[in-house]
Amino acid sequence: MVESYLDKDLIKKTLTLSDIENILIDLGSGPSKDDGNGNLIYQTVCHGGDSYKLYYYPNEDGGLFHCYTHCGESFDIFELVIRARRATGITITFYQAVKYVASISNKMIYSDAQSVEQVEKITDWDWINRIKKSVNSHIVIPQLSEISEHVLENFSYIPNSLWLDEGISAESMKKYQIGYWGKEHKITIPHRDMNGRLIGIRGRALDEEDILAKRKYAPLTIEGRCLKHSLGNNLYGLCQNEEAIKRTGKICIVESEKSVLLGDTYYHQNNFTVAVCGSSLTTVQANIIKKLGVREVILGFDKEFKDPKSRMAEAYWQKQMKLASQLTPYCTVYILWDDQELLNQKDAPFDQGKETLELLMKNKYEITAEDIANVSKI
Repeated sequence: MVESYLDKDLIKKTLTLSDIENILIDLGSGPSKDDGNGNLIYQTVCHGGDSYKLYYYPNEDGGLFHCYTHCGESFDIFELVIRARRATGITITFYQAVKYVASISNKMIYSDAQSVEQVEKITDWDWINRIKKSVNSHIVIPQLSEISEHVLENFSYIPNSLWLDEGISAESMKKYQIGYWGKEHKITIPHRDMNGRLIGIRGRALDEEDILAKRKYAPLTIEGRCLKHSLGNNLYGLCQNEEAIKRTGKICIVESEKSVLLGDTYYHQNNFTVAVCGSSLTTVQANIIKKLGVREVILGFDKEFKDPKSRMAEAYWQKQMKLASQLTPYCTVYILWDDQELLNQKDAPFDQGKETLELLMKNKYEITAEDIANVSKI
């Protein structure tokens, strides 16, 4: 006699967002939050946590969860139930998880097939090999063209007095191969990718004429060749600081190379700072950060306002939230928000010395899903 069994595929296919909400609340999560893109965020009941880092993507593979903290994996609703129960000390089978989902959602959908006992014994490869796709595995970072190391022989390597006066040590300039090109009267800044390959050289103008013409930072041109690269496809300082970033699980994102050098001066081998070399974060740069697997990201962009209650401050806040939205699903994101007027307008958090930086770090603000959602509505 052919017995009926619960049809896991059909049950999962017919689950509504309301069903998901009821199941997650029953498992111990608080009500969901919206990430602004139609995805739901729950507390991490998958491993007994309480942070809102368990995302539900309804349009991926028939409904997929991803835990961005302890688990670091993707799984469907049945695997979530198994994990959540295990976190409370209860071990259940896959079929029991299907039955639980069907019961809570009131979708007791049966199909004629093998007996329940047989179903529980079957090696369900579709389940065992459940999509554990780490977001990282799908990320491809474009490789930039390499420049010959011989080009560095054009420069002299005496520490520049301007940057010495601004607090950057001679040791840090030597470590990052900061030089001087007398022909164009510029500080030279070699850029390397995370593998140490020389990919570009930028110049920091010292002539007032260049600075007034908004050519303060620009790629060098030597013997007719412009030594530029796509700044948005790299993070300055990652080559030197990757070990500290992975060791601490943290990364601080700043705008300029100078802030990275100040970070090296302050913290040496514990510097976890990288520069985007601009005032925004590209998709490629965000992907590089995701692949690093950090737990914390700290946004340390230049201050663009005087009064923290002004419209300029509000515009700056909205801009930072949009930057953060690329990373908040994957890690905890903080912002160095200066509401105590420790910095001048246009200052980077590193510009006023180590003590000021550490005060900003101590008071850093954690960006929440609500912060992102509120900006998305504007």
